[in-house]
Amino acid sequence: MEIRHLDTLIAIAEKGSFTRAADALRTVQSNVSEQVRQLETELGVDLVVRGRSGATLTESGAAVLKKAHRIKREIEQLRDDVADLHGLRVGNATLGVVGTASRWLVPKLVAELRRTAPGIRMRVNEAASERLIAEVLSGDLAQAVVTDRVRDDRLAVEPIKEETLVGLAPKNTKLSRQPVSWSEVAKMHLVLPPQSNPLRREIEDAASANGVTINVPVEVEGIRLISYLVEAGAGFSVLPETAIPPELSDLARFEIANLPTRRLALITLRSVPLSRADELVREMLLRIVATAPLARPKRRRATSSAGI
Repeated sequence: MEIRHLDTLIAIAEKGSFTRAADALRTVQSNVSEQVRQLETELGVDLVVRGRSGATLTESGAAVLKKAHRIKREIEQLRDDVADLHGLRVGNATLGVVGTASRWLVPKLVAELRRTAPGIRMRVNEAASERLIAEVLSGDLAQAVVTDRVRDDRLAVEPIKEETLVGLAPKNTKLSRQPVSWSEVAKMHLVLPPQSNPLRREIEDAASANGVTINVPVEVEGIRLISYLVEAGAGFSVLPETAIPPELSDLARFEIANLPTRRLALITLRSVPLSRADELVREMLLRIVATAPLARPKRRRATSSAGI
C-alpha cells in the first residue's frame, strides 16, 4: 500500500467520480481505476461502487477513507515536526470557527500568522458548532472554536472566552425598561438562527427557564445577515455583542433579564496530537483571546416607540 492509493480514494470520495478524481490528481482515469484495483486487491474487499451518477464508497471504503485521512494527517505532522527541529516554521494547519466569533478572531489570527510564521498554510472553516464538532471528530479539522455545550469523551474541550448576549432592535425603538423582561421579549417578532443552531437553543432554553416561549417568524442561517435584517426593520434579535458588525453600531441594544453569557471553547481530538503548525495556531489563538479583551461597542439606548 502506498500513499498514492490513499490519495486516490480520498479524491474519489471528495469528487464523486473517477473522472473528476483523475482531474483533481492531474492524471488519467485509467490510472485512478488501477490505483483502486491495487488497493482493493491488497485489502481483499470492494471499496468503490460505480454507478450512472458517479462513484460511491462501500462500507469498507468509508472505513478505509477515515483511516486514510488520519494517516495523511500524521504524515503531514511528521514533516512539520522535522521542519520544526530545523527551525523552519512551515506546515499545514486547519481551524474551525463558529460564525459568531470569526469576525473578531480570524482577522487577528491570520495577521499574526502572516507576520510571524508565513511558511504555515492555514485553512479556516466557518460553520455552526455541530458541523465543526463533526469535522474535528472525522479528522478534517485539527481544532475548532465552538460554543461550549460539547459532551463527547473523544474531544478535549478547553473553555477560552465568554460572550455577552444582548438584545438587538431597530433604530429608535423604545422599550419600557431595562433590563427587558422575558415576558416582553416573548411579544417581539424575533429574527434568529434555525432551531438546530446552538445559539437558538441557548436563547430558547433561557426563555423556557423564565416561563415564556419566544416567537421566531424569521429564521436565518447566517449570523451576519441577522443584524442587517434587524436594521431593515424585520424584527428584533438576540446576538453575541461581538457578532454585530461595527458599521451597525447605532442599532438599539438592550439588556435582557436573566440572560446567561455564552461560553466559547477550543476543541481537539484526544487521540490525535496536534501538528507543530496546528500547535502554533493554537498558541496564537489563545494569546489573542487572552491579551485582546473584546471591546464592547457603545450602546445606543432606545428612544422612541416601535411595534413589538
